[in-house]
Amino acid sequence: MKIYNQDKTQELNRQELDFEKGYLKHDKLFVAHHDATEAIAAVYEDRIVEEESGGISIYKDLVTPAVEAKEAWDEYEEIQVYVLFSEQEVSERKIAKLKAKLRETDYQAIKFSEGEMSLEDYAELKEKRAAWRQKINELEEVLYENGHN
Repeated sequence: MKIYNQDKTQELNRQELDFEKGYLKHDKLFVAHHDATEAIAAVYEDRIVEEESGGISIYKDLVTPAVEAKEAWDEYEEIQVYVLFSEQEVSERKIAKLKAKLRETDYQAIKFSEGEMSLEDYAELKEKRAAWRQKINELEEVLYENGHN
């Protein structure tokens, strides 16, 4: 399935897309307009055949087949559109990922607080967790300043 930019003016290559900055949604791309058609009756032509016995046979040969009436319609191609996240959405997604990292490492923080893990073993993770919390606070502050709560 083809992928286009948000304006549907440029086809994109899937390898060029950054899913940290945007997402794909299903859409349609106009291909062509088809006019309405009126019904047309079949056209037959009489064919007269003289029989050897002296008689004649009349056959109806189809010259033009009948055409059913159709309403006008537009033809579309199913596509995907790459939609960029807003700055707010990018920040919210970063916050969610950082909070997930904190949740994933909570058990180690608990092990350390309960004395099950040494400071030496916990030191690197402790720094990472502090950096994640700091980044969350910075991102939330920017969101708050921009009126997004």
